[in-house]
Amino acid sequence: MNKSKQLFWVGIDGGGTKCRAVLYDAQGEALADGLGGPANIARYQHLALESMLDAVKAAVAQAGLVFDDVCQSLTVCAGLAGAFLPSSQTLLTQWRHPFGDFVFTSDLQIALLGAHAGKDGAVMITGTGSCAATLSTSANGYAVHQIGGYGFQLGDQGSGAWLGRQAVQQALLHADGIADAKGIYDMVTGFYQCQSATDIVERLNQAQPGEFAQLAPSMFALAQHDTAAKHIVQTGAEYLDALAHKALTNPSIYLVCLGGLANKWTPFLSDSVQQRLVEPAQSAEWGAMYYARAKNSLQVCVQAEQAAALK
Repeated sequence: MNKSKQLFWVGIDGGGTKCRAVLYDAQGEALADGLGGPANIARYQHLALESMLDAVKAAVAQAGLVFDDVCQSLTVCAGLAGAFLPSSQTLLTQWRHPFGDFVFTSDLQIALLGAHAGKDGAVMITGTGSCAATLSTSANGYAVHQIGGYGFQLGDQGSGAWLGRQAVQQALLHADGIADAKGIYDMVTGFYQCQSATDIVERLNQAQPGEFAQLAPSMFALAQHDTAAKHIVQTGAEYLDALAHKALTNPSIYLVCLGGLANKWTPFLSDSVQQRLVEPAQSAEWGAMYYARAKNSLQVCVQAEQAAALK
């Protein structure tokens, strides 16, 4: 079969720092992957669209294919941070994409579908942002219940961006003589190459969540011997543990921890949560592909029923 006529699936996992696209063949076997920039659709809007397109093109190129030859053979599904907002849904629905088909849902939904291979379960995501969710399946489909994940301005406790902002706030309090946080102050000024509180504000007053999240690894390292940093990390851990417990109210399901900081936070979780941790069955990109295929199958069934009814 000519490559340009084959049906390809693309699953995209889009977060606040980057997005990743995986190209699958008609049988659902992964062929290649590609990376793009930030894809939180609520925050970055048109930049997120460009990031997705870049990631898809990179995956197609890695597979040795020419994008213009295969773009109409691509069914692309994107799971995006911020996709639940009406404004995001309007933008995504009106996007004049070059693909054969494009569907979207939340990053949480594809994470859940991938983590438990389409079966019931829970996830907790800790990367640039943070949230948890549960997936419940039934004969009529599946339902997703989200907990947390309200964004950098209003929530995302325990996330990389939250950790970084907490560190910067403590550094400024130390500079004013209100808090004793010299270790954090030295870390922040050293990381951002600042000499004073004014420099810190100048550098970060308009900063995006991803810029604050860059401080997260340093905060975990500092917390091993610094009291102020340890207190911040412990506060984040307590929130995430409570979040995990809320996601695990069904005693028969298990939890998968995902995101760039998952391995950092896991040791801080309570024993009762750790006993219910499992490794992900599949990736979030696989979950996006699964979502698109399931939705496509449902549409085919509906069309077949409609055609039969007209006979």
